[in-house]
Amino acid sequence: MTPTPPPFRDHGTATGTGTAGTDPLALLATETDLADVDFTGLDLRPALRADPRPRTFTRCTLTEANLRGAHLAEAVFIDCTATAADFTRAVLDQARWQGGSAAGANFTDADCGDLTCDNADLTDTGWRGALLAGAAFTGCRMIGARLTGHRGPDLNLARCNLSVANLNGMSLRGAHLVGIRFTEADLGGTDFRDAVLEDCRLADANLRAADFTGADLRGADLGELTIAAAAQFSGAVISAAQAAAVCAALGLNVVD
Repeated sequence: MTPTPPPFRDHGTATGTGTAGTDPLALLATETDLADVDFTGLDLRPALRADPRPRTFTRCTLTEANLRGAHLAEAVFIDCTATAADFTRAVLDQARWQGGSAAGANFTDADCGDLTCDNADLTDTGWRGALLAGAAFTGCRMIGARLTGHRGPDLNLARCNLSVANLNGMSLRGAHLVGIRFTEADLGGTDFRDAVLEDCRLADANLRAADFTGADLRGADLGELTIAAAAQFSGAVISAAQAAAVCAALGLNVVD
């Protein structure tokens, strides 16, 4: 009786630049444009070292991939998934992330100078000690992101959801922040001096020791302005309507 062969299992096959059935690491070591390749759980560093040219990843899966210290300068990620990927100390200078998700990814101590992220899901990402000089995040979901201890000036944020994020001690001095949701975020000790907050929400955020000296808050939603909350915005510029809310919290009636 002929024995039944074991079921076929495809280990590590992938598709990239139109090549099917090729090992994903072999593709990475030889190709610069990679599409629909599954790198889940793989150590990509040796393959990247084999060819230092910038890569373009389109709809690739890098979930839990090992990219610690990897050289990814000027790399482009389009609609990729990098859930829980490890970018610790990676070089992402001038890299671009467009769409897709890197939720839960670790960017600790990474070089992200001039990094551009557009409409990406960066929920629960960690950026402690990362160099973010000139980095720009636009339209990103950054709920629960940890940006404490990052390095470098000129971090740009626009239309991002930073609810429940940790920005403790962060410097946003002189920044023009548009459409940022800081709801329930930890902004303790954050430097907002001379910043402009336009269409931003600060309701229920932790503002302990935050510095708003010279900040323009006229276009911001400050939440319920109790006496204690109003004191946290000392030195800021506010609108007449916001001033009336402060007076109401003090039990004062404003009459024209």
